[in-house]
Order: sequence, then C-alpha cells, then structure tokens
Amino acid sequence: MPSFKSRLTAHPVASFFVLAYAITWAINAPVLLFDMEPSWTAWSLFTLGALGPFIAAVIVLRASGESIREWYRPRLRWRLSLRWYAAVIALPLVFLALGTVLYSLLGYPVDLGVLDLGTMFYLTLPVFILFEAIVGGGKEELGWRGFALPKLQARYGAAISGLIIGILWALWHLPMFFTTATPHGTWPLGQQVLWGASVVGFSLVLTWLYNETGSVWIAMLGHGAINILSGLVPIDPSVVGTPFYDEVRIAAIGTFVVAVWVVALVLIVTRGADRLSRNPASTSGFPDATGSVGTPRRAD
Repeated sequence: MPSFKSRLTAHPVASFFVLAYAITWAINAPVLLFDMEPSWTAWSLFTLGALGPFIAAVIVLRASGESIREWYRPRLRWRLSLRWYAAVIALPLVFLALGTVLYSLLGYPVDLGVLDLGTMFYLTLPVFILFEAIVGGGKEELGWRGFALPKLQARYGAAISGLIIGILWALWHLPMFFTTATPHGTWPLGQQVLWGASVVGFSLVLTWLYNETGSVWIAMLGHGAINILSGLVPIDPSVVGTPFYDEVRIAAIGTFVVAVWVVALVLIVTRGADRLSRNPASTSGFPDATGSVGTPRRAD
C-alpha cells in the first residue's frame, strides 16, 4: 500500500488542494460546531485557518524533498517596479469605479457621501492593506499563487490554471457561509454566489500579476487590497434595513463581478490565455520562461 509520502509526491497538486481544505476546515470547524457569534475567537480561528494553503504547500514541498527556502525565496522578492505596487491599488479602484457606474445605470441609488470617511482613513489605507496582506487573507497566496499556480501552469497554461485555482479557492471559503460569525454568512444566497464568481475572475487577474512579476508578494498585496477596498461601494444608506436592501446588495456585487471579469477578459485578450504575460517570470512554472524576478526598475 502506498505510503502517505509517496501519495504526496505522486500527486503534488491534488495533494496540496486536499490538504489545504482539510487543514483550513479543521481549524474553522469549532466556529460552526459551537455556533459562535462574531468574536475575537471566531476571527482568530478563521485568520489562523487562512494559513491552510501555505501549510499544505510546505508539507508537499518537504515530502517531495524540495527546499522550502529555495522555493519561496525568489517568489517573495519585493524589489519591483513601482508600477506593480500602483497596480495592486489601482485594480480594485477600477473594479469599484466601473461597477458603480453600471450599478447606477441600472437605476440603483448611489450616495458618494458615504465615501467621505476623513483624511486619516485614506492616509492609513496602505497600513490596512499591508495588514490584510500579511495577517489577513493575503497570506493564502503563499499557497494559491506561490505553489499551486506554477505547478499547474506547466501543464495547463495560465488561464485554465487561474480558473482551476479560482473555483477551488472560492469553494475553500464555504465554512464562512454557514456561520453568522462572518459577514459572508449573513448575505443572501445570490450575493454569496456572485461573490464566488468575483473570486474566480480575480484569480485570473492575480495570475497575470504573478506571471508578470514572479512575485507572490505582489499577489498577497493584491489580495489584501481587494479585501479592503471592495467595501467602498457607495450604496445609499437609506436602503439599509429595508425590504429593498437584499436586491441592492445583489446588484452591487453583481456589477462588481462584471467589472472584475471585464478586466480579466481584457488581460486574456491582450496578454494571451496561455501565459497571461508577454514575458512570464522564471518562477511562473513555464519551462521556457526567462522573465526576470524581482529586478528593481523605475516605474514606467
């Protein structure tokens, strides 16, 4: 009978996904089993559970005899052109702007006054994004883009790999939809489904970012940025708590999803579905990739 180690080495990508789910869901389980309310304990368990993909990657790498340090060292380079740091902030803002325009054109109420959150809020946004990238959901990228993507791309190409990861990434969040300890569990079903669709689309965008830079750090920041900035949807607060509110929320996330997918499709058309980059980085997983990783350049 094959040993656990031999199973991991024979099917490293499948093993990674199974382990990522198992580890995360096991850590999340007490929140559901004990029907926890929103609390620091519930938050801590979900935050700790977000390490599941990275832990899974480490287990598979060790079982395969690969050096964890040598695998992640080139993928965590941060000395990149400033345009990539600008991109991780600009992309969620593009999603918001396009989504808000579509939402407004559909006749739903918009109140830009809700975005008047004070100068200090906007000055400290980079700090919140950095925190979310390292402590929050961004650390998932050490597994999704840092391990699974280069492994998958060598066989399936960029767009297919991005879709595979996106679907499995969205479903990996399922425990959050079965508890009121997270906002996700309080959403109507339509909003939950559309949120999953946005995750799949954003996976393609993160695939592009990773292939262009070879840096999982940029993917982590992109993940942190969308988690923080996607909440800045200017929904008219007068509809909150009304029977109309669920429809408004579904419309808001629906138009946001359209915006994400428009950007993803533009990237596929302009960069190519096979690689999502004109010159993918050497850490992208493509055997003939020669793009530099982490080379410090001035912003173009």
